Amino acid sequence: MDVLALLQGANFTLFLLVAVRTMAAMAVGPLAAWPGVPLPARIFLGLGIALALAPGVPTAVAVPRLQAGPIALAQELALGLFFGVASTLLVSALQVAAGLIDYQAGFTFGTSLDPLAGHPAGPLERFLGAFAAVLFLDLNGHHLFLLALDELFQIAPVGGSLQLADPGRIATFFSGLVVAALTMALPLVTVLLLVDVTLAVLSRAAPSFNLFAVGLPTKSGIALVVLALLLPVTASQLQHLFGHLPDVLAVVTRR
Repeated sequence: MDVLALLQGANFTLFLLVAVRTMAAMAVGPLAAWPGVPLPARIFLGLGIALALAPGVPTAVAVPRLQAGPIALAQELALGLFFGVASTLLVSALQVAAGLIDYQAGFTFGTSLDPLAGHPAGPLERFLGAFAAVLFLDLNGHHLFLLALDELFQIAPVGGSLQLADPGRIATFFSGLVVAALTMALPLVTVLLLVDVTLAVLSRAAPSFNLFAVGLPTKSGIALVVLALLLPVTASQLQHLFGHLPDVLAVVTRR
């Protein structure tokens, strides 16, 4: 099916429904949802993906019977948004861990506006956020995202009834994200906690010990050294986490 045929008659209704879902997914999906990516770029990206997918997507009813009414459009919009948000949360697990590390290491004093995330963030959160983004592209996470988006059309055909996933699956998904974030943050947070205990013992043993003058630089320096040593481990953890991107489909709709 060529582009002109796709934009005529009943085929245009199919393209419109597919485009609403793809544009919603791209608007809030990983990387494309950053404030640095302009809205027109997201729209054109979603339209381009819709042009590529529309000729081969399955439909719940025959194409001439498809209706682009408010309910159908709202359903496609909801599916795209749910899928995009769930994928973004999966990719952003490291930033949650980085926020815990920033707080424990005392880097929250250097909090400033993160141009990528669009909200105030600490130095480590900004660094690890950019590290996760580069790793996401290097591991072809964007390819997995597009493949999962294509599989979403196989699971939830265009024009079908909306069947959201069970609440239990959604709860399991979010608890898994929290566990993944804590797993990445736990080694460094544990080391910093031991540093806090050591400094507290020193301050009790030597009352003249200036804890505030020595403690914060010590914690910051140790945090940077341990973080550098743990980056390969964090990269392997992220690789495992990104590999579960297709599992987001179980959170969006029932198989």
